[in-house]
Amino acid sequence: MLKLLIITDDFTGALDTGIQFTKQGVKIQIAVEQNPENISVSKNTQVLVIDLETRPLAARQAYNIVKNVMIWAKNKRIDYIYKKTDSALRGNVGAELKAVTDVYEQCIYFIPAFPKIGRITKNGKHYIDNVPLSETAFAKDPFEPVIHSHIKDIITKEYQNIKVCCVQKQMNTSEYLHKINQGVVVFDAETEQDMKNRLYELNQSNQLKLLAGCAGLAEFLPDILELKGTIEINYEKKKGIYVACGSLNPITKNQMEYACQNGFKRVNLSANQKLSLEYYDTEEGKQFLNNLENICKNHKCVIVDTFDIKQHETEKLAQQKGMSKEDVRFAIAKCHGKIVKHMLQQGMDYTIFMTGGDTLMGLMKNLENTELTPVCEISQGVVLSILKWNEKKLQVISKSGGFGNQDVFLKTAEKLIQS
Repeated sequence: MLKLLIITDDFTGALDTGIQFTKQGVKIQIAVEQNPENISVSKNTQVLVIDLETRPLAARQAYNIVKNVMIWAKNKRIDYIYKKTDSALRGNVGAELKAVTDVYEQCIYFIPAFPKIGRITKNGKHYIDNVPLSETAFAKDPFEPVIHSHIKDIITKEYQNIKVCCVQKQMNTSEYLHKINQGVVVFDAETEQDMKNRLYELNQSNQLKLLAGCAGLAEFLPDILELKGTIEINYEKKKGIYVACGSLNPITKNQMEYACQNGFKRVNLSANQKLSLEYYDTEEGKQFLNNLENICKNHKCVIVDTFDIKQHETEKLAQQKGMSKEDVRFAIAKCHGKIVKHMLQQGMDYTIFMTGGDTLMGLMKNLENTELTPVCEISQGVVLSILKWNEKKLQVISKSGGFGNQDVFLKTAEKLIQS
C-alpha cells in the first residue's frame, strides 16, 4: 500500500533518493511523469517517486506542475509527502515548496543538509565543505547558478510572499511548530545526528506529513516511517564501463581528468558532435561512431565527454545556430543518448555510467523508456539501476554532476569490471 510520495525535479535525484528505500528492502516505484493520473501504481508499492523534470523550467511552470501533483496526492490521501531538493539547492526550490504548502495549507519542514558529503546548514546558511554556497562552483553553474548562501534568500527568490522560519541547531523544535501556520520551516544541521534529532522531534509532535530535503535526509525515512521489506542486491560485472559525461560541472571535470590520468580512454566531443543530432547521419558522423566502436572494443574504460578543449567552441557554434542555453543543454543530452543507443545496437555489453540528470534522460528518451529499477548504491550518491530495453537488462549507473569523490569513476570500474 502506498504510504509515501516523493517528488523530484530531475532523474538522478529520483534515483539517489529512491535507492535509500530500495537498499532497506522497501518496495518503490519510480516514474517520469508530470501527470500522476497516467501512473499505474502497483499494489505492493510502498513508496512512489515521481520525477517531474521541473529543474530547467521557469518558476511559475514548476509551481503549477507541483501544485497539480499535490492536489492529486491530497485526494488520494497519501500519508506522507517528501519534496526532494538538490543538495546544492539548484532548481526552483522556493516555487516547489510553496506549491506543497499552498495545497496542504500547513508548514513543510525542510532539512537541506547532507553532512556525509560535506553539505551543512548553519545559522540558516548552506555550506559545501565549509565554504558558503554562493562562493562555490555551484554559483557558476552554466544552467542553474545558486547566487545566495542563506536558505531564506534562495526560497524567497521566486516568491517573496512565502513565509520562511529558520531554526538554529540549539533551538527546540516544539517552539517553532506553531510560529507560522503555513510556510517553510528550515532546520540547521551539521551532523547526521542533528538530522535524526529533528526527525525524532517532528515525529513526537506528529509533524512528518510534509518534509523536504535531499537524499541525505531520505536515508533516515524508512526507519522513522516504519517502512520495511526484503533486501535484494543483484548486479553483475561486465566487460567494461562506458561513461557518458554530459555534466559541465567542474567537479565532474576533475573526476574525468583524474580517471583519464589513471587509464581511462577519453573521447572528447566537438561542438558539432554535441549540438547536432543530424551530424550522426553524415559520413563523418558515421565514421566517428565506427571509430568509437573500435575504441570500446580495445579499451575496458571509456569516457565520452562534452567539455570544451577549444575555449568557447560550443558557445560560438550555438550562437551561429541561434541556440539558447536551454537548447544547448538538451542538445548535449540528446547527442549522448543517440551515441549510447548506437553503441548498444552494435552489441556493447558495458555498464553505462551517465553523469547528470539531463544526460540520463537523454538516454531514456532515445531508448523510449521512462522507468528504471534502482538496485543498489555503488558508493554514496552513485546508483546502479536496471533498464529494460529490447528484451535486455541494461546496467546503468547515475550520479549528479556536482557530486562524488575525485576517484568515483575508478572506484566504480574496480567494482563492476570483470577481472
